[in-house]
Amino acid sequence: MAGYPPDALVVVPPFAHRREGDEVTIGHVDRNVYLSIPAEGLDILNALADGRTVGEAATLYREKYDETPDLDDFLAALASEGFVSLSTMDSDTVDSDTVEPTAVAPALPGTAEEPKPAPRRQWSFDWIPPHVARRFCGPVVLTVAALLTAGGVTLLTRDPGLTPGPEVFLFEGGHFALLTWLTIICTIVATAVHELAHAIAARAAGVSASLGMGNLLYTMVAQTDISGIMMAPKRRRYLAYLFGSIVDAASASILVGVLYAGRHGIIDVHPILAALLHAVFYTYVLRITFQLFFYLRTDLYYVIANMLNTKNLMADTEAFLRNVVARVFRQRHRLVDQSGIPRRERRAVRGYAVVYCLGRFFSLSVLVFFYIPILWGYLEQVVLLVTGQDSRFTSLDFFTIGVIVLAIDGGGIFLWIRGLYRARKRRRSGHAWSGSIVVPPTEPATTAQRVAA
Repeated sequence: MAGYPPDALVVVPPFAHRREGDEVTIGHVDRNVYLSIPAEGLDILNALADGRTVGEAATLYREKYDETPDLDDFLAALASEGFVSLSTMDSDTVDSDTVEPTAVAPALPGTAEEPKPAPRRQWSFDWIPPHVARRFCGPVVLTVAALLTAGGVTLLTRDPGLTPGPEVFLFEGGHFALLTWLTIICTIVATAVHELAHAIAARAAGVSASLGMGNLLYTMVAQTDISGIMMAPKRRRYLAYLFGSIVDAASASILVGVLYAGRHGIIDVHPILAALLHAVFYTYVLRITFQLFFYLRTDLYYVIANMLNTKNLMADTEAFLRNVVARVFRQRHRLVDQSGIPRRERRAVRGYAVVYCLGRFFSLSVLVFFYIPILWGYLEQVVLLVTGQDSRFTSLDFFTIGVIVLAIDGGGIFLWIRGLYRARKRRRSGHAWSGSIVVPPTEPATTAQRVAA
């Protein structure tokens, strides 16, 4: 062993782990770094953590599995992500060209989690005790949410007129500015509740959760970091990913019930309130359909990745699709080597590539059939207003549209461009890597939701 002599001692800082099949996911939750290793690799880590030398750990492995492990590559990969480091008494005797002795080394571009930009302001939900969180996402709450959703779907089936269309955001009955601002306020509150639901489900599993602002491409989103959920049982992971949409569906169903009762004379709903409820309901519909944008890391994406037991489904799928394009245009030099991905995961990647493309097509359909009609309606009224013709918009309405576009869409574009700039700077200052990957990384989980429709 040129890299790690048999008598070398290795420091193994405390780590969390989760066994699943023939693999184990290990993680440093405080650093949001997770790796998948063969199950037998956990025996090596435990032996080293107990104070065994590298040679003793190799001997124990050989006695148990009847084969000699290649600990140099294994430990080098772990060291590069900060899971092991050499004991100070042995660091001078190890070949520095073979092993990185630092506990936190630069991440490997295109493999593990790359260096992140300076963290944005985040609000922690760790003040919520797990036993309290479990009451808010337990069987009773889930049953009530399911009944509400089923009732809402039933009412929509009986009266399709409850969903008029994107023209609800034009507020043709008047009071455009007032109703638009109220809709935005309601949407922000609903988005906060959606992300709070993710946080509650994560806290129910004993996992830290924090809320921040970010972007998916040019869309401004609220993001809840629940990366520690990687260490939770699979059932808890599903609930953490889905609980936000479950709350959205139940909340939207309550609005459907009120609108249905108003349309059928069961209760008296003022026209202005009805217009507001229609608009807010549509924002819920948009938030739920947003989960079908499978080319983004939406909540539903994490559910699928969890079901398929893949480590980095999005990055592998995008690399696969780039390879398809490169082969079509005979650009062999652009091919990405994916031979290191296990065969089972390669099949999952090929299947998800179809879903990925469908998500792109669906998002384009939403743009064409929803956003463009709204923008066209706004533009038409603005042109009428500017040219002095009869328009439903007032100067305040025009100002409202300008502020919304600048604050929400402009903010998303700004964050997107800033992210691209910082990523380019990191690539320029990053370290080149030409070696093979021994330990595949696992992507952390961050749920995201549009700030406004």
